Amino acid sequence: MSMPTKIGKYDICRELGKGAMGIVYEGYDPVIERTVAIKTIRREQLEQAQAAEILARFKREAQAAGRLNHPHIVAIYDYDEVVPEGDPEGGRIAYIAMEFIKGKELKDHFEANERFAVKHIDRIMGELLDALDHAHKNGVVHRDMKPANVILLADGKVKVADFGIARIETSELTQAGTMLGTPAYMSPEQFLGQPVDGRSDIFSCGVILYQFLTGEKPFTGTITTIMHKVLKEEPLPPSTLNVTLPPAWDAVVRKAMAKNPVERFQTAAEFGAAIRSAVQRQSEDQTVVNVEATLVRSDATIPSRPVPAAAAPAAIPAASAGATASRSGSPPASTTAKSMANLAILGGSAAALLLVVGGGYFLFGKDKAAAVPVAQSAPAAPAAATMTTAALTSSAPASASATPAAPKPSAASVEPAKVSAEPPAEPGTMIISALGLVNPNDPRFNGDQAAAQAEARADAQRQLVEKALALYVDKRSLEKNYGLIEAKLLARPGAFIKTVLQESAPTAGKDGLIAAQARAAIKIRDVQKSLNQMSREERIEFIRNNGDPKVTILMAIRNADTAQALPPSRSQLAENVVKERIRSFGFRVWSPDGETKTGPNAQSADFEIHGEVRVKQLSARLAASGITVTKTALTSWTVKAIDKATGEEIYLNTVSPKGRSWATEDQALADIGKLVGEEFSKNFFLQHFNFGAQPVSLNVSGLPDAESARLLLKELRGFRSVLDAQLVADTGRYQLRLPEDGAATDIVQDAILKPLNVKLGQNCFVLAGASGATVNVNFSGACAEAAIRAKLETTPPAGLLNAPESRAKTILKGARVQA
Repeated sequence: MSMPTKIGKYDICRELGKGAMGIVYEGYDPVIERTVAIKTIRREQLEQAQAAEILARFKREAQAAGRLNHPHIVAIYDYDEVVPEGDPEGGRIAYIAMEFIKGKELKDHFEANERFAVKHIDRIMGELLDALDHAHKNGVVHRDMKPANVILLADGKVKVADFGIARIETSELTQAGTMLGTPAYMSPEQFLGQPVDGRSDIFSCGVILYQFLTGEKPFTGTITTIMHKVLKEEPLPPSTLNVTLPPAWDAVVRKAMAKNPVERFQTAAEFGAAIRSAVQRQSEDQTVVNVEATLVRSDATIPSRPVPAAAAPAAIPAASAGATASRSGSPPASTTAKSMANLAILGGSAAALLLVVGGGYFLFGKDKAAAVPVAQSAPAAPAAATMTTAALTSSAPASASATPAAPKPSAASVEPAKVSAEPPAEPGTMIISALGLVNPNDPRFNGDQAAAQAEARADAQRQLVEKALALYVDKRSLEKNYGLIEAKLLARPGAFIKTVLQESAPTAGKDGLIAAQARAAIKIRDVQKSLNQMSREERIEFIRNNGDPKVTILMAIRNADTAQALPPSRSQLAENVVKERIRSFGFRVWSPDGETKTGPNAQSADFEIHGEVRVKQLSARLAASGITVTKTALTSWTVKAIDKATGEEIYLNTVSPKGRSWATEDQALADIGKLVGEEFSKNFFLQHFNFGAQPVSLNVSGLPDAESARLLLKELRGFRSVLDAQLVADTGRYQLRLPEDGAATDIVQDAILKPLNVKLGQNCFVLAGASGATVNVNFSGACAEAAIRAKLETTPPAGLLNAPESRAKTILKGARVQA
């Protein structure tokens, strides 16, 4: 069969592959000049009895994947049924135009016996599960997760392909009793023909993880044998086939591949968090082994006093009543003289084995067992599961714990958190610190101190996300909808925490509350997108904070008859019409030429609107008068909006109007500019605008002692308007990050000093002026007396004064304030 020259609007370049039902081509979209992959199905090649169902499922693939917008999911651009041009066989075909991907299937890596380092397994599985989590939240189940549908790009990033048998939850096409999928990766409920949900994809991903860890499939044989094993037998634990794996991996795989969906991870995000936790545990165990082996070889002197144990990440439960941390600590980083002597007896061969185990690579396979050369990236922080435990400054005394703990230094002897040079912030992230608070007398804890401490950590995570939310939503709007926000967004903070930088141990204070501090890199763009999604699903019209977006407009015009021969020219007329529309929102329009400027005053636009218009000249001679009339006809126009901070294409639309013509080209361009401008609303920009933070140095003079400076740090982290706070010196110098949509002095005065003075009962903190990005504050000498200063400890944090009413009541109800 010869190859068609054109399918729909796409020029056909070459054949990429052929299957039982159709052909995949490489195509080219001449309108927006983009290479695409085009998957086709020809009705006459299908069995008559199945044709309608297969075509319906094929269309559903476009509907399913087309509603997904995620960097790790192959994007769907278009669907249609047409008669191809240049195809001698003729007949209508159905086609899907999708993102053209250059990469290698994970299946090919597995079949080549290639092995992956643990850090790459963590990253690849993390990106894969993040994509599925997005799909599941949008009501789409993949139903055929397998290595052939996981594409690794040249830079190592993941793309999930082929939602061809995906099931939209609202669809009734795929009913119970229909078995779809690939046997070796199918879940028990798929074999039984039962209804499936996202947990079926989690089972399939558990099989993929098993292959990563062992190089083997857990279920092999004929279809009948595989079905029996999936339904009745448990595969060997991964650590049995790969002796370098700690038992933590066995538990993760066992839960992911549980026969009963109720016993599996309930979300892809939860599965991803468990993988990151296992990687963290393996890293800690290997660090301990390497340290001990090094000491054995070097005959290092053993310290005469115990060295504090290396802190293990603490489990952060979801915000549920009575949640209790249950994870045990990792081995200590140093040992006693007796244990060191026992290690020495092991001899050189055992020490060598310890070092090999610490290497983190598989010990089996051929020469190809080296790690696949994919891009390296640091593992993301576990989603609501584990945190690093670099201690923050804390002034409250250590609380009584359910388990014995090593003696802690007093608040006065704890070193302040040093402000160090941080890595450049990634696009869409922001460093935020927050204060978590819990009332230990809350009945849900039933006197369980450990449960209250775990909830304080969880509350700190929620407050990190709430501060990010407050960037985008007006305070009144946030408080009005706080219950729903708490249930839909704050209840899953791990989805928005990229990396935890610091975390303090929960401590009981003289105000009767348990407090925990946390500092992390938050994915604020993900927070924003989830807020937008919740707005659509719950039909809530949030009041957005007033941003000040800068928008550039580039409108180009092409002659449709010579589009390939001549470059487009900019249309100032059309641009001006769009600019007027943008200005009507109160936003600024930004010259594209201004973005080329350099120097300290150079600025960049937040959004770029790019439009391309194709027109052609139509001439007609009137027979009666002999006059030739010329009109300008619009053949098509494309408009897209780009987020300049990330390069993300946040909007794309192509229109091919019919029957539109104008007497002059200027009239055409003016009307087209109006049409393009109407594509955008004020809310569109506010839903995508990236609110930033301004760094501010806060100098507080007159604090009576170092402990007061640390107590003030705790207060600062409790204010919603203080995105981040670090204590630079005990004398009262702080490095803050405040929202950039206000003057620093106004935020300090209204959001910090006023509530602090209300808490202390008098004007103890007084604004003393500002110079550039430095704000100076004086602490009154009259407030240094013990009775007033003590209120910093004995009175609940001032940030609760402006907290949502439901949160403040829950925390303060029944709190015991100590003298």
